[in-house]
Amino acid sequence: MQKLLLIGGSTAVGKSKFALELSKYLNMEIISADSIQVYKHLNVGTSKPTNAEKALCKQHLIDIVEPTQLFNAFDFVSIAKESIKEISEKGKLPVVVGGTGLYMEALLFDYSFQKQKENRHSEYDYTLYILNQERSKLYEKINQRVDIMMQNGFVDEVKDLLNRGVKENNQCFQAIGYKQILSYLKGELSLQDAVQLIKQSTRNYAKRQITWFKHMTGTWVDVDSEWEKAQKEIIEKFKEFKL
Repeated sequence: MQKLLLIGGSTAVGKSKFALELSKYLNMEIISADSIQVYKHLNVGTSKPTNAEKALCKQHLIDIVEPTQLFNAFDFVSIAKESIKEISEKGKLPVVVGGTGLYMEALLFDYSFQKQKENRHSEYDYTLYILNQERSKLYEKINQRVDIMMQNGFVDEVKDLLNRGVKENNQCFQAIGYKQILSYLKGELSLQDAVQLIKQSTRNYAKRQITWFKHMTGTWVDVDSEWEKAQKEIIEKFKEFKL
């Protein structure tokens, strides 16, 4: 049975950093389970990996869809399965990283709304680690991330998308951050109000992500006290993939 490592958790908790640190010790490639990072040209508002981070470890399912296209869980599963097969054939460990719990569950259990969860069995020998952090610290990181996004030109990114012909009703503009900046550009919100709304909406989204992962079977990791322990545990568990 195909081995698979998954690293989940809420936005801003440190999933990408955790995975990239593992890549220093494991022969692995990352599959992004993020419903917005799949879109091309949505960079600042999605906190996509930098070129330096991409150089550390190959990453799949990023920048694969035009911003005018639709993308859903079934699309993710289809492409992710191809990536898992490709990575495995190279003798590497596929590592799924992201905060879209629906995508992860759909991948693991060949998602069907007709099936009961307790009756589903995965085709993968999977291990799921869920990163978590004390709520006030997480919320502060979220607020800081939004401030950095604004400093890095988030408003200009949304303007660029509009210039590329992306319409207000396109799926990518329904994402948190993009719809608030769009409202600002339309004169419906002040920039200050838009930023505060992005922070509030992202915090609420983080709560929903945590709730979703609570219904999945995995090992919870407090990033402030259990980070190193979890890293060592994973490296030992997947020692056949050690560099």
